Amino acid sequence: MAFLFAVVTASAAPVRAADVPFARDSARSEIVALINGERKAAGLKPLTVDLLLSSRAHDASFACPRSGTTPGRALDIAAHAGLTHVLSGCPGLEIVDVMPGWGYRGATGEILAYNYESSSMVTYHFGCPPGSRDFDCAAATGETRVSRTAATALRQWTDSPLHHGIMLGDYDRFGCGAAAGTATTAYGTGGQFYACVFAKGGPANRLDSRVPAVRGIDLAPDALVSGAGSSGSRPAGDPMPAAPRAVATVPAGSTVTVSSTVADADTLGRVAGWQVAVDGTVVVDALGAGRIDAGRGSLRVEALVSTAGLTPGQHVVTVRARDMAGRWSAASAATLVIAP
Repeated sequence: MAFLFAVVTASAAPVRAADVPFARDSARSEIVALINGERKAAGLKPLTVDLLLSSRAHDASFACPRSGTTPGRALDIAAHAGLTHVLSGCPGLEIVDVMPGWGYRGATGEILAYNYESSSMVTYHFGCPPGSRDFDCAAATGETRVSRTAATALRQWTDSPLHHGIMLGDYDRFGCGAAAGTATTAYGTGGQFYACVFAKGGPANRLDSRVPAVRGIDLAPDALVSGAGSSGSRPAGDPMPAAPRAVATVPAGSTVTVSSTVADADTLGRVAGWQVAVDGTVVVDALGAGRIDAGRGSLRVEALVSTAGLTPGQHVVTVRARDMAGRWSAASAATLVIAP
């Protein structure tokens, strides 16, 4: 069950699903892609991600006009378990009231939602009219794979004329945030909270124009992380447990730890996902069950890849990353040699 700012009652308490852990950066990237997908289905131009709006819609605190500070919007409503546009640290003010002071003097808007839905992957269809069930309809103009919780938030916004109007409004930039609830609502503790902030016009240097980057690949024979096909991440700069290299020779059927540093903008940008491929076939997909919270700047990622089924000889291992705006980096490559 999902909730919008305008919803104050519901017929039954929502059911919570125990599955894939909720990942904030991947979820907000999904929300960005879904909103722009709906705009495309409606014949509208996509919105550009604004790094400042994105950070403040997410978890970056900001100063109130007179005194004090308030949390980023998604973090704020998640901590207080309430879909209110009023800023907790700036009583009586909404984010649209303070945005002119940041240089956004054109049209502005904000939409909020929360739900207790699963983070498992579903197929979301674009262009469905309000009231469509299970993210599908005969009028669909395209589809994508996203988490059920993100798809539910978009469906709720689509089903509300006010929220749908803002999604498809006359804006050119936006930023979205997501956070796991920590407080208790009338329906229980937790849930996932979403906030998107829209603007028309603003400082050009805040638009997200940087494509993410992959800074090399290291291959380390033998298992350095547990679970074949697993993936994980660490802050950049953490030492590897063994001396890795860009070329590795391993026995057939063994496992190899693939690691790399992925990065977006150094301050406000975030990586929302990454993939490892062997000879062009994706073997680790951190956009699905391995969705990540990247943190700002760069991130050290690693995955354990099985070589079972690979023929003796050279194979190409590649890593690529996706940012919260949905753009892919160029792939970085390394050579894996399977011994005869």
